[in-house]
Amino acid sequence: MKQMIKMAVSGAITLMVSMAPAQAASRTISVSITDHGFVPNQIIALVNQPVQVKVTNQGHKVHQFSIPNFRIYTERLSPGQSSTAGFSPWTTGRFQMMSDPSGQGKAEFSGTFIVTDQK
Repeated sequence: MKQMIKMAVSGAITLMVSMAPAQAASRTISVSITDHGFVPNQIIALVNQPVQVKVTNQGHKVHQFSIPNFRIYTERLSPGQSSTAGFSPWTTGRFQMMSDPSGQGKAEFSGTFIVTDQK
C-alpha cells in the first residue's frame, strides 16, 4: 500500500510525494550439512519475511538441501560446495527440510523448518 504525503512548499505550491512501503531486510540463515544431518536441524523464520538460506556441505559425501513445501531445492552439493536459496515463506506451520541427493523423494535425513507470525 502506497502512502501519499502532502507537503506545502513556499505557501503557494503543493508537492505530492509517493512513499512505497519499506521492504523488510533479508535474514541470512547458515546451514551446514554433515554426513549425519543438518546443523542446525531446526530453523525458525517469520511468515512473509525474506530469508536467504546458505547451505554448505561439510560432509564427505554428496548431499542436497530442500524444503519441498516452499519449492526450495539446491543442486547436489559435493563436499565443500555451497548454495544459497532466497525466498519469503508465505504460510505458517512446520515443514520438512531434507537431503535427497538421489532426487527420488527419499530423505537420507531431515530437519524442521518452522514458519511463525510471532517475532
